Amino acid sequence: MDILHPPAHSSFFRRAWIYSREMFPLHLYLPYVLALYACLNFASQAIAGGPVVFDIYGLTGVISAFCMMLLLRTFDELKDVEIDKVLFPERALPRGDVKVSDVRILSIASFSVLLLVNLLFAPQTWLPFFIMIVYALLTFKWFFAEKIHRENLFLTMLTHQPLPLFINYYLIHTALTSGGANYSFTSDHVILLLLFSLPVTAWEVARKIRGLGKETDYVTFSRIFGPRGATLIPFIFLMFSGGFCLYTGWKLGLHSLFFLVTSVLMAFAAYFFTRFILQPTERNNVLKNTALVFTTLLFFNMLFHLLWKYEVQWQL
Repeated sequence: MDILHPPAHSSFFRRAWIYSREMFPLHLYLPYVLALYACLNFASQAIAGGPVVFDIYGLTGVISAFCMMLLLRTFDELKDVEIDKVLFPERALPRGDVKVSDVRILSIASFSVLLLVNLLFAPQTWLPFFIMIVYALLTFKWFFAEKIHRENLFLTMLTHQPLPLFINYYLIHTALTSGGANYSFTSDHVILLLLFSLPVTAWEVARKIRGLGKETDYVTFSRIFGPRGATLIPFIFLMFSGGFCLYTGWKLGLHSLFFLVTSVLMAFAAYFFTRFILQPTERNNVLKNTALVFTTLLFFNMLFHLLWKYEVQWQL
């Protein structure tokens, strides 16, 4: 039996495995979440001037970050079921290898785990948690104006992209509450908030940019602003995130190697984005992958240097 194309009577777990493999690969998402949250958590505490602690709030933050990624992935899937049948028939859900009910179960499961771990183990961060989860639900419901949002991609970006800010705001608070410290949220934490949120928006925009002559019925930013104009949005966001990264490294007194690697990564991103702006062909359209590589290495570089300088106190 071909496990990638199971019969209709296949089990939920087999279909969930297919969905995970194609739309939410754990071997990619789990290490990314661990590295991203550890970096955000440790930097938030270090910049507050205290020891770096990983306790039950840190564990809650890790679980919540992963479940939020899965929840948002399933939200996108459920919102675009009919559109994907036309535009992306090769995907697991449109081609019938995964059922809509399977995606709903995964969505409900991730939402339930989010509520459970936060209600049981993180009472001091309930307010930022509920702000985050309510905003996520509003994006799922298109802010109760689905028709308007579907016809205006720029409006959708303006209303949906604050979500990473709310997610990272909540995650920073799980860090500031770790070890019972209750550090204050300062202007330097606002820099961290932008540093970790802007690359998400950059990637979201970059994946909806097409080269000249490659537009389809799918609404993209390049259809609205042209490929060159649309490319400036993620390019500027990535350069700002790199700048904020350099500032944070300076505030934390990180090793000079940190600044060298960060500068090289900024030059790497600048090269590929500038190349596409000058020649917006589909062959040069590696913007999505460039944003992903830049963001991943940026966070791993910061995490490495944080662990190099600071000792983590494990209090689980």
